[in-house]
Amino acid sequence: MKHYLEVMIVTGETICDLLRPLLGKSGSVTLLVRRIGPIGFEITEHKKLTGVEVRPDGLVRVERETGWTVIDPDEVVAASWNGETDSSPGLFL
Repeated sequence: MKHYLEVMIVTGETICDLLRPLLGKSGSVTLLVRRIGPIGFEITEHKKLTGVEVRPDGLVRVERETGWTVIDPDEVVAASWNGETDSSPGLFL
């Protein structure tokens, strides 16, 4: 019997599907990025997440009231959201 390793890849749509429900909410988002480690950003009353979309080149653009970030979904291993303002990293999605 042969066993094959199934590799799951995070896509831009996966990241968008995880972040869209957070639009307008407060908390923190942490992305675990291959070869870099955890990268996080706070979503506060004055820095709310306002949009997330997959760009034509496949990268994900995350917009907040105070700026934007572009993420390469191929390098994302896990995502976490914490709606509390304590120091806990939250649960990985």
